[in-house]
Amino acid sequence: MTYPSRHPTDALRLHDPEALADPPEVWDRLLERYPEGLAPVYLSEGVPGWLMLTLDVHQQVMQDPDTFARDVDHWRDFHNGVVPERSPMRAIYTKRRNVWNEDGPAHKRYREIVVQALSNISHRRIVSHVEEVVDRVIDTFCTDGRADLVTRYASVVPLLVLCRLYGMEPQEGVAVCSAQRRVWDGAEDALHVHAQLQRRMTALARRRREEPGADLVSEFVAAGMDDEEIRDHLTFITAAAHEPAAHTTAHALWLLLDRKSQVVQLHSGSTVREAVNSSLWHAPPMHTLIGRFATRDTEVGGFTVAAGDCLVMGFGPAQQLLRRDERLDTETNRSYMTFGLGPHSCPSSGRDLALAIAETAVQRLDRRLPDTVLVDEQWQGVAAGRLSGVESLRVAFTPTDRLYEGAPWQLTASPSTPETPTETPPRTLSTRLGRWLRSMWPE
Repeated sequence: MTYPSRHPTDALRLHDPEALADPPEVWDRLLERYPEGLAPVYLSEGVPGWLMLTLDVHQQVMQDPDTFARDVDHWRDFHNGVVPERSPMRAIYTKRRNVWNEDGPAHKRYREIVVQALSNISHRRIVSHVEEVVDRVIDTFCTDGRADLVTRYASVVPLLVLCRLYGMEPQEGVAVCSAQRRVWDGAEDALHVHAQLQRRMTALARRRREEPGADLVSEFVAAGMDDEEIRDHLTFITAAAHEPAAHTTAHALWLLLDRKSQVVQLHSGSTVREAVNSSLWHAPPMHTLIGRFATRDTEVGGFTVAAGDCLVMGFGPAQQLLRRDERLDTETNRSYMTFGLGPHSCPSSGRDLALAIAETAVQRLDRRLPDTVLVDEQWQGVAAGRLSGVESLRVAFTPTDRLYEGAPWQLTASPSTPETPTETPPRTLSTRLGRWLRSMWPE
């Protein structure tokens, strides 16, 4: 059956904080109403899109880049005025020169460079970076006896690991982490800080061009990328790797801390891997993500999708449907959809990096603070970002000594921290808008 293409007035509004208050109920309602796997939605007021609900529809769309392109140039409403000039989506979806935004030969070239660059960095070096960062971050609160494991741990570890892989010195990574958190939290000067971060990435590319090292940026330089391409790839990798690792770490910690009451041994490597796996299946880091644009009129999920239409990946509803299959073991099966499908899927080296960060962060925390108990928890509202993570995990534990001598890393912005010179004036951005920006496409 083919439905009319016009969006009904009661179509789900992905931008409405109330619309996704209860994701499982919303996905069930949509799956019942649109059993063929595609649902009309609004991305923001007056901006239509299509939400993919099932694995079959995701496979049809994401494995056919000729019909469903990633390049925003194909998004009709982005160029005809339907997306307002002052819409946050214009800042988020401005075309960039990286593997996520390109199709065809350009995408193939970028993907080969990224995969080779990650492969050229030794596994031992990556493990060393992850372990040091994890211990350094634990050192920032291990003497306190209490901590919020989201704000002080899960939300900072992945970004700091990435900064080390980029070739940044520890303190530069800490500065980037503090600044990036201001962007993600929607601080008053978020756009100003983002501009500074972009300049910092460009400066790093230039520095590594003159002084190459054993890091990701040096690999990009050696592969022939220019400074703009490197900046755009670092922005993309930061977004693509940080969110899954941070949210999965937080959710896996919640699962394991909850299981402690059932006398489960957290230091078991298999238990940690099972918790990380379950987290990705039951609480994907992102429920939805704008991702494909039709290049021609075509039939999808019972609808005629017109050339130029926007399609949204629906990891939340698709995985909710897949979990109903009793044959699926969510503790061991790693075919979850978070890392994508088709030509634009995350390469195995990138997926393994995100999983290694999450698994190491969970396991190392338990070894250093073995009597950690959950005091309070709070779940992040999906409508604030379509992110299915934990907003806070307040825990208590027996204080212990730091591993590293000297002052611990300062992971919050200091009033005395000098500003990077910039010609970009600060602009106001509300917290709610900042979180919405982060969720639609984390900068």
